[in-house]
Amino acid sequence: MSKIEKLTDAQRARFGEWVERYIQIGLSTEPADFDRANAAALRAYENVNLKKPMIVLRVGSPYACAVGGALAFWMLQQLKSAKPTSVAQVGDQVGDQVRAQVGDQVG
Repeated sequence: MSKIEKLTDAQRARFGEWVERYIQIGLSTEPADFDRANAAALRAYENVNLKKPMIVLRVGSPYACAVGGALAFWMLQQLKSAKPTSVAQVGDQVGDQVRAQVGDQVG
């Protein structure tokens, strides 16, 4: 596929249509189809010859994704460097934080 250097007049004319479409997608409160999204994401990794992720987080909102992703990353870092006796403590702390954040968000 060749690189697009500039848009045609016909493409520019459809900008409003695409803006509206993706605003509606972004504002949608319809339930997510996690299985379909997961399959598409894994195909993307495959298409660019990247190793598939070991963990896939399923969350209910972009905010929960930001918080949950950051906490999951932190937890994995802690688990890598933790002494075996403190792994349960780290898990409890992260679990408490995630529950509190999600509880604050969804009520």
